[in-house]
Amino acid sequence: MRLSGVTPLLSLYFFGLFIPFIFAIDYYELLNVAKDADDRTIRKAFKKLAILKHPDKNKDDPKAHEEFVIINRAYEVLKDEELRKKYDKWGEEGLKDDFQGGNQQYQSYQFYRDNFGIYDDDSEIVTLSRSDFQQSVIDSGDLWFVNFYSTFCSHCHDLAPTWRELARELEGVVRIGAVNCAEDPMLCQSQNVMGYPSLVLYPDQTFYQGPRTLKGLTDFVMQKIVAEIHRITFKNYLSLSTEWEKYAPFPWVIDFCEDEESCLSKINRRKLASMLNGLANVGYVTCPEHKRDLLCKKLRDSGIAFYPAGQLLKEQEHEIDSYDPKEIYNSVLNLLPEWNELNDEEYEKILDGNDETTLLRFFDGSKDAEDLNVERELKKLPMMFPDITTKRVDCSKMTDICSELNIKTEDLPRFILFKPGGGYEINYGKKHAIHDLATFIRESRLSHLISFTEQKYNEAIEKSEEEIWIIDYFAPWCPPCMKLIPQLRGMPDKIDNLLIHTGTLDCVTYKHICQKAGIASYPTTQIYYKGQKYQMVGYHTSEQIIEFISDSLNPSVEVLNPTDFEDFVLGRAEGVTFVVDFFAPWCGPCQQLAPEFRKLARSIKADSNEEVRFGSVDCDAHRGLCQSQGITGYPAIRLYRHKLQQKPLDYPTNWWRDHGSMQRWVNEFLPSLVEQYGQEFYDEVLASASPWLVDFYAPWCGHCIQFAPVYEKLAKHFEGRVKFAKVDCDRYPGVCQNAQIRAYPSIRFYIGTEQNGERQNPIGMHVQSQNFDAIIQIIETALNHYRNRDEL
Repeated sequence: MRLSGVTPLLSLYFFGLFIPFIFAIDYYELLNVAKDADDRTIRKAFKKLAILKHPDKNKDDPKAHEEFVIINRAYEVLKDEELRKKYDKWGEEGLKDDFQGGNQQYQSYQFYRDNFGIYDDDSEIVTLSRSDFQQSVIDSGDLWFVNFYSTFCSHCHDLAPTWRELARELEGVVRIGAVNCAEDPMLCQSQNVMGYPSLVLYPDQTFYQGPRTLKGLTDFVMQKIVAEIHRITFKNYLSLSTEWEKYAPFPWVIDFCEDEESCLSKINRRKLASMLNGLANVGYVTCPEHKRDLLCKKLRDSGIAFYPAGQLLKEQEHEIDSYDPKEIYNSVLNLLPEWNELNDEEYEKILDGNDETTLLRFFDGSKDAEDLNVERELKKLPMMFPDITTKRVDCSKMTDICSELNIKTEDLPRFILFKPGGGYEINYGKKHAIHDLATFIRESRLSHLISFTEQKYNEAIEKSEEEIWIIDYFAPWCPPCMKLIPQLRGMPDKIDNLLIHTGTLDCVTYKHICQKAGIASYPTTQIYYKGQKYQMVGYHTSEQIIEFISDSLNPSVEVLNPTDFEDFVLGRAEGVTFVVDFFAPWCGPCQQLAPEFRKLARSIKADSNEEVRFGSVDCDAHRGLCQSQGITGYPAIRLYRHKLQQKPLDYPTNWWRDHGSMQRWVNEFLPSLVEQYGQEFYDEVLASASPWLVDFYAPWCGHCIQFAPVYEKLAKHFEGRVKFAKVDCDRYPGVCQNAQIRAYPSIRFYIGTEQNGERQNPIGMHVQSQNFDAIIQIIETALNHYRNRDEL
């Protein structure tokens, strides 16, 4: 994510020629949203503008269409996780490959008014997307009922009122979500959604097949609810409330049933038990006049009451004047204790690194709470995590503590998890709903990730001589930064038997440190080890970070200066291929290419026995070298061929720069034992006395492309024993028809003719595998038969 608030369309500093900045419209300003706005906020802002600025409503304005195209483009970019990431990093320059020719299409005014963002105003329904689905739904373990719909589906709009009613009915019992498949088709495909609306219950991913009525949907969900409801009697109430370890630590909510009309229904009892799961036990006592339990006389004979843990006593009773599960639930939360306030002595123990995990909540006690529901919900955390100490800190009173931790009034409320042995992690999330905080606690307590102070940062740099330190430079307002932090929490303790430590540095708070470290965009991750620094920019998964560290410690791409280039590239030996990436550090596409180029290098070296080397040249640092090689744009990928008299080749600028596409290109120019045949197949293969293995393929076939390096390895393995060929069935369809090729790739083995002048059957022997080891076994068996035949 760029550091400046404006978006340069073009910014090239190229071989001494400076092309000035041309400033474009800031998409965030255009939609009037903050840079950390979530998808729902962006959709609501766009809908407001769409209704106001749509050309259908402004027919007298000749610029209405042009203006709305820009507004629509801003929304198309910011709603898409990948496009937004590119825009945040490189501005519109990073989008030029995605919007070639411009997008002039948009929907009607009526569509935006009536059909667009149908659940954005429903607080009980969570609108989900690719960016949060995995963490919020799959990884949470919570019960979710998710509506996969399309904006263009009439049945989806018919269902909407019922879905809203269901969300209100089951609020607190199950989490209700919605995914717009018209805007997030990849997510829907990944969840096996084939039609709309599809209603799916998680975590089991059960598809609902019944009638789309409120009763049908409610019954379906309630069948999946696991809720424990106790029948309490005078005989068992003491053992349940004081002796049974499973129930004794929790308070009780008891329904005293005088008759069926003055008691909770069975379904409402189950709803209540589900809502209070982990917070309070739910039970009922039978109190009708003709069979009244003795407990009804000891406590009460009607109504609902709350009792503290271990105290089923009349004097400890709190009456709850409602039979509505949500109202009972809120009453119970009101009766739960507040968090204890932190004192100075406790704070000093935490800083000393005691053995306990402690969650501190920082708030401004001089102001009224903004959301009483959130305040009530926070009381659940101590009971959800009983092994974690929870304390609150009023920054209007304990100013020294808040100042020491760099907590400003505008940051409040803020949650910090202090870890055993020292170090802490700050929760920078804007959402303070109980589910989001619980996710933060679960992930953070198991992770070695810490939030840096200036002192801790300096200590980490010093320690990096002996240990690997991963430092994430970020800004709290940057969405890709917030998405990266959970990935950093998932980093292992060791890589290649080397200790790994991970820390984050807030570049808003510690701007001077980030400037000194040369941080130009967020997030930037730097790996420090033995005086070396390795950098990666943008969001990456934990697997990609591990891969980057391994590659940094054992580099597959050589960093070349002019002397190295002269010695290793231009002075390479006959038979050596050298692939070089010419780049500029400020160039966005260059930064996108870097991890793909490293993957290419690793993959080629793993799959090929040929001498292939990979290098990179920084054209900002070595401008003269790049000029001498005729490099006129970045990035430039050049292949210096294994035959020294042949001219170097440049990777086509209009091709995809993913490692797979580049690998196919490189493989074409490496020395190969595989012959490319067309009509020669008949004379060279079918008329040969030698055994041949032939790969019949098509250049557009994905499986063929994946199999190609395996086939080259097989040719090396059988060198001198079996000859290898390939036939392109797009160029030579007649050859492939004669061999009866019906699928790609098709691998055929030809054992060799017994007599000169004869030809083998073009169908050959089918090799029904694309696995390296399996093919070796098949061919070895065939060769044994071949030898036995010759001996006879």
